[in-house]
Amino acid sequence: MTHQFGTVSSTLDLSSAGKRTGFFGFTHSDNRYGFSTIQSPIGVIANGAGPTVLVCGGNHGDEYEGQIIVRRLYEMLVPEDLTGRLLLASALNMPAVQAVSRTSPLDDGNLNRSFTGTAFAGPTQDIAGFIATHLIAEADLAIDIHSGGKISNYLDTAYFCLSTDADQNRQTMALASVMGLPYTMVVPASDTHGDFDSAAHAAGCAMISCELGGEAKVSLSSLEAGWQGVLRLLVHQGVLRREAAHRLGVLPPPATRFVDLGVSAAFVTAQAHGLAEPLVRLGDVVEAGQPLMQLRDLYRLDAEAEQLTSTQAGIISIIRTTPIVAPGDHLCVVCPELSRDAVEEKIADSAI
Repeated sequence: MTHQFGTVSSTLDLSSAGKRTGFFGFTHSDNRYGFSTIQSPIGVIANGAGPTVLVCGGNHGDEYEGQIIVRRLYEMLVPEDLTGRLLLASALNMPAVQAVSRTSPLDDGNLNRSFTGTAFAGPTQDIAGFIATHLIAEADLAIDIHSGGKISNYLDTAYFCLSTDADQNRQTMALASVMGLPYTMVVPASDTHGDFDSAAHAAGCAMISCELGGEAKVSLSSLEAGWQGVLRLLVHQGVLRREAAHRLGVLPPPATRFVDLGVSAAFVTAQAHGLAEPLVRLGDVVEAGQPLMQLRDLYRLDAEAEQLTSTQAGIISIIRTTPIVAPGDHLCVVCPELSRDAVEEKIADSAI
């Protein structure tokens, strides 16, 4: 059977029991790929009746922890470890992965702003449509693993994207708690148009994403945090047998701390060209008025540095990794911590 959307297709059997790998591929007629199929690997491990979980990496091409975690799952698991099915996609946007780029070099498309996809509207739209139609639609739970890429570094954090469905939001909150990353960022509904999370929610698929480190590097601590979190989610969902998870070294989930990446978050933003010098570290707890960054003139040694201070108390949750900046570039984000009661209030407020 061929699974098709636009120019993207795959002949991999997604349903039968067993373990196998293949690819989805697409055509793109340019100077490089005019006589090629651009391929992205996908794998299936299935064993009997049970839930289906989709685990993805490489949504953005300069983010690596997810790509490694998905490959680990395929390498380390056998069908007998499961009750149900795993769909594994390690490099959702292969052109971006090959280019070490957030976006595709073929059409400058950001895959995580392109769902649910439009057929024959360019490579990125076609990939998004294939994922939505043939992978997300098959899943009971989708796990989309991100990191900060070249330009930023994140706390190791689950990404709790609110929807307008209170029951769905409570389900996501429970998934974030099971995942057990050090932090969970709570993001308003419709924060980003066309993202994977919205496509999954629209399909009735439970969804959790995360941010693991950044800088377009692989952090061993972030990799381990993500690996543990994914194993816990697979056990919680009922697809991974507990004995298999124990063999792979799963640990109980530590408590996660909720932070607000909504309107209460404070972005520290450059208003001039310059060289940014951080005065705080990722994860630091800061107070209102505390200096966070200073911005130095690129061309004058005698110019006084501009000091940028925090407008509020909170936690340094995201920090920029590229120090040559221009007006409008965010240097860091201060997120206030949320109690569980406050998260429940946001869930109630998001419902319509």
